[in-house]
Amino acid sequence: MLEIEHPLTIVGDIHGQLDALIRYFDAVGYPPKVQFLFLGDYVDRGAKALEVSLLLFCYKVRHPHMLHLLRGNHECMKMNRLYGFHEEVTRKRGSTMWRRYQNVFNELPLCARVGQRILCMHGGIPQNYKSWDSFRELKKPKTPKKCDEGLQVDLMWADPTQDKCNVFAMNMQRAISVIFGEKALTDFMKKLGLSLIVRAHEVSQEGFNFMFDRKIVTVFSAPYYCGNDTNCGAIMHVSPSYEISFTVLRPRMILTPENTDVVRQMENNYKTLMALSPDPNRGRHLQPVQPAQLAQLAKTGLKLVEPPKK
Repeated sequence: MLEIEHPLTIVGDIHGQLDALIRYFDAVGYPPKVQFLFLGDYVDRGAKALEVSLLLFCYKVRHPHMLHLLRGNHECMKMNRLYGFHEEVTRKRGSTMWRRYQNVFNELPLCARVGQRILCMHGGIPQNYKSWDSFRELKKPKTPKKCDEGLQVDLMWADPTQDKCNVFAMNMQRAISVIFGEKALTDFMKKLGLSLIVRAHEVSQEGFNFMFDRKIVTVFSAPYYCGNDTNCGAIMHVSPSYEISFTVLRPRMILTPENTDVVRQMENNYKTLMALSPDPNRGRHLQPVQPAQLAQLAKTGLKLVEPPKK
């Protein structure tokens, strides 16, 4: 487990979208000006996963204390062999490079505590843990089999659910790990003295999504995910005083008879949640969330504010 101090910016799934990554850096600043925590899933799905990962590795080498990388479920061999990274790296650099990547992925940590109040991971909370020592003593899974065991599998794969699952249940949709409800999350946070859980792993139409009275937030940073023309990407900022804000990469769609209802619904959502920007930004908008339209985070002492200026 990483122990990180704030302020910092948290980035969710990138999935090989180099252009989105560069636009985020352009919007909020590059390392070491800004401290970043990435929640995993750098590879697969997108066309430039090799370039994304190499850029992040270079920043990690150059500024090791200002850029932190967690492991997502796609940084496991069984996933990135099937969903595009193996084919991309083999085509561009050969199969030896792909095998070396697996060695690097095996060394990535699985979770990070920000200050004393925020816990970050790619997937979700684990079912079996005892205390903070369970996380500090966590072994990095270095084989495909160990990626599917214990705390490791839940930190990379688990999902929150609004269904009638109040505690933990099998994750039937993914056929691995667990889903967890609000009671399980509340008990987990109370036991560890946490105010907020930050995770990635699931696409969100607005780029981020709060659940369970704002105790947990999903941050998804890859817009146009898998060819989806409607989803935004977002990154999250944590200030020195634990103030939370977001920068959103918004798709800009052309109105057609086929998508009129979808576009109008999106615009209504944005008018409620976001300060609209007139700048098309090469087909996409980079804009901050309007905090006045979002309630203060309940019972946590965290609040939403404007993102930091570049």
